[in-house]
Amino acid sequence: MQHSILPPSAPRLRRDPLKSREILTLLAAIALIIATLLLGRWQLGRAETKRALEARIDARMHQTALVQGAHALDLAANVWSPVVVHGAYAADLTVFLQNRQHDGQPGFWVLTPLRIVPGNTWVMVQRGWVARTVDPTTLLPRVKTPSGVIEVHGRLAPPPSQWFSFAMDPPNAVIRQNVQLGAFAALHHITLLPYVIQELGDPRDGLVRDWPRADLGMETNYGYAAQWWSMSALGIVLTVYFMARRLRRVDRPDQESDA
Repeated sequence: MQHSILPPSAPRLRRDPLKSREILTLLAAIALIIATLLLGRWQLGRAETKRALEARIDARMHQTALVQGAHALDLAANVWSPVVVHGAYAADLTVFLQNRQHDGQPGFWVLTPLRIVPGNTWVMVQRGWVARTVDPTTLLPRVKTPSGVIEVHGRLAPPPSQWFSFAMDPPNAVIRQNVQLGAFAALHHITLLPYVIQELGDPRDGLVRDWPRADLGMETNYGYAAQWWSMSALGIVLTVYFMARRLRRVDRPDQESDA
């Protein structure tokens, strides 16, 4: 009897299962991708919230002016709204916030408290910007302050932001880095409202009133969202690349032959 000779069978390919360490690495990569996607979405949501706030602020800036009386207005609900107030400036209490720039030129923000009439309540008026003096005999710029009861048109604004300083300003300093409204009121024994009025209108006193728009930081949020999503895309590409490489590398022939 003759036996047929069969060709040897092709070796079978065997794929090793993923090791525990590889599974953990894959899970960590997936978790990182999901986290960066969610962080990017969160930053985008913050940017859209700020955009909606900017639209509300723009609408407020064109509404009918509020009348500032002896009682405080709701700053949160009316910030950047136009406001009109009648009162008299206390020129001797004027302070100059230094290191404020306008068009790249150093100078001061001029702030003068205004006594609201009728009554004995005060509000700090951020009157404008003035260039730093070049006169070596004096450090104070020359600023005209109206006398008597006047009408001030402006917009409701938060107190000036506090700049970092290595040393505290003396309580009665005229040229200073920062001004805290509460401390200022306590020093001069006056009742001061917890916000300022940024004066607008004709700069007949020589002050510049080109106030910058409130920076809500939307562009920063959009930038962060793009960074997080770039990290997500990079994580996806690297995960797919290394997993494909791993699967190609572990495919190998089974050395066992059929009986």
